[in-house]
Amino acid sequence: MIQRNHPYSGLWISFESGEGAGKGTQKRLLAKYLEDRNFFVKLGREPGTTLFGEETRRILQDPFFPELNPRTEMLLYIATGIEFYEKEVKPVLEKGGIFIADRWRDSTRAYQGYGLGIDLKMIDNLTSFSCSGASPDLTFLLNIDARIGLSKISGYEFGDIKEDKIESRELEFHQRANEGYLALAKREPNRFRVIDYQEGKPEEMHTAIRIEVDEFIKKQSLESFLKRA
Repeated sequence: MIQRNHPYSGLWISFESGEGAGKGTQKRLLAKYLEDRNFFVKLGREPGTTLFGEETRRILQDPFFPELNPRTEMLLYIATGIEFYEKEVKPVLEKGGIFIADRWRDSTRAYQGYGLGIDLKMIDNLTSFSCSGASPDLTFLLNIDARIGLSKISGYEFGDIKEDKIESRELEFHQRANEGYLALAKREPNRFRVIDYQEGKPEEMHTAIRIEVDEFIKKQSLESFLKRA
């Protein structure tokens, strides 16, 4: 049995990727599968979900809002994570539920750390401080080539401009972020599961994810502890 990354009976799953890999689709497919098994499941995105998170998301990603200093950008992501963890994630874990997050601090490590050059140790220390050392039990990295991913952005979250502020950055930034993700997965193989993007095959990707989740629940003997709907 692998030592878990938080002290609660619930299960915390996160999805990470560069742009355009279909995190939202896979998050919803997994939630439906687990709900069909009668587990209590809650979804959230980070930054976002809380009122503070959604307002800060606009500042960070709205293309009409001026660019921020990279350190300011990183600290705002950390700040939204505190509210997200305390108000959304932790209450579900305490009750034995399953929380599925669209991004967590691995995005900060990849985008602001590898992408913008912010010191990774600083991000790690602030992340640990922000959530008392807790982290997801399982993190699914949807691995996609940056050029392909950027071509698949559906966008328009902030009005008439297709790409948000982060998506519109140069290809090299996104390539550094994606390389960073793979480095993070190599660093934490017990937590990360790398799922290669398959064009037009979301169900096949979902099957691979579902198998990993079922195996984790079985190995950790969580079936009887997880809250039922």
